[in-house]
Amino acid sequence: MTLVLPATQLRDRLSAILDEVATGRQTVLITRRGHAQAVLLSASEYEALTRQRSQEQGSSFYTISQASLARIWEHPDEDVYTWDDGEPV
Repeated sequence: MTLVLPATQLRDRLSAILDEVATGRQTVLITRRGHAQAVLLSASEYEALTRQRSQEQGSSFYTISQASLARIWEHPDEDVYTWDDGEPV
């Protein structure tokens, strides 16, 4: 469940809100002047999100590197190109 709170109300209720967030019962969307600014979530939820993101980044890097190695092995006479500008190294 997500609770939407202005920063001023969060400041006034921080201890109680932290208890709810830490147990996983609450996620808080923090607003300032009516606009979303940040999200407060439990440490376990944050770790799960960052672990998932690092796994996704790792798998895409692995796929790209394997494709690059395959190209080098299949075409050894071609120049090697950099990722950034496509110019021969």
